[in-house]
Amino acid sequence: MPHFTQLGLSGNSESPERKTSRNPSSAEHRPNSNASQLSNKKKTALLVGSLIATSLLGVFLLESGCSKESEKAAIIAPLSQTIPSQQQAPTVTLPATTASQPPAKKKSRQRKLSASTYTNPTYGVSFLYPKSGTLQEGDKANLELDGLGPVEMNFVQPGGTTISAVELPRKLYAGTDFNAAFFNASVNSKMTADECAQFAFPETSNQGSDPVTISKKTKVGATEFRAVEGFAGEENNEADLKYYHVFQNGSCYEFALGLETAADSTTDEVKPSSKLVDRNEVFRKLNWILSTVKIQPVAAPKAVPEVAASTPTVPAATTITEAH
Repeated sequence: MPHFTQLGLSGNSESPERKTSRNPSSAEHRPNSNASQLSNKKKTALLVGSLIATSLLGVFLLESGCSKESEKAAIIAPLSQTIPSQQQAPTVTLPATTASQPPAKKKSRQRKLSASTYTNPTYGVSFLYPKSGTLQEGDKANLELDGLGPVEMNFVQPGGTTISAVELPRKLYAGTDFNAAFFNASVNSKMTADECAQFAFPETSNQGSDPVTISKKTKVGATEFRAVEGFAGEENNEADLKYYHVFQNGSCYEFALGLETAADSTTDEVKPSSKLVDRNEVFRKLNWILSTVKIQPVAAPKAVPEVAASTPTVPAATTITEAH
């Protein structure tokens, strides 16, 4: 009975020998499972190691790249610092070249200083003239042209007086037919405003009329003049004369501008003939003198009434008594 109970409990009809034969087979299967577990661990370890190696390699490459970029930045930095210093060099020299060129102002100053001032307080006349010119006053102002005689005043009434004259030097026009150029000023206090607008010559071509030339108005500088132009010539000498009149201070003021040329009278064919002087250039200088003319007001002298010598002057408060 106890044996049956044991058999019934096992529920197995096999013999004990076969039971013992299965135990070794189970023991053989256990080592294979352990081997598979070891192989899985190795794979995991290899995978983890490869991941670690990859990450380390990435970190190394990242650090090496950053170090290279920092080295490049370190190299570029001094280059960028040296380039501006090289570009600043020409900018320093530019002001030095432009600062040494204002000769034009010096020339204009020299022109202003090359003029002299003439003033006549008696008639209130003043003007500028070149320092190279020669100023004459009084009797010396009565000029005379070579071969053409004295320079005459162009008033229609007598009583004029030449107060000053300026002559330009011949050396200004050397090598030309230039002989003389002048500017003179005259005053006639015995003329009216209408007479001051007239000129004695050149004469009109109308027969039977008075030798009076009608003038034209022209403005030179700040003054409006009456002007006329005439020519004179004899043999080798020629003269071009321009007269300007203006009525101020109860007097007629006359300003004459003249140019005389002289032809070369030599018969030597070897000597070259003189070239013609530039008349416009000469009259430009003379017109400049005229443009500076100023006439200041002058106080006229008080007129003294004429008293007959046979008529005594009697004070208003005096009484006259007859003698017996």
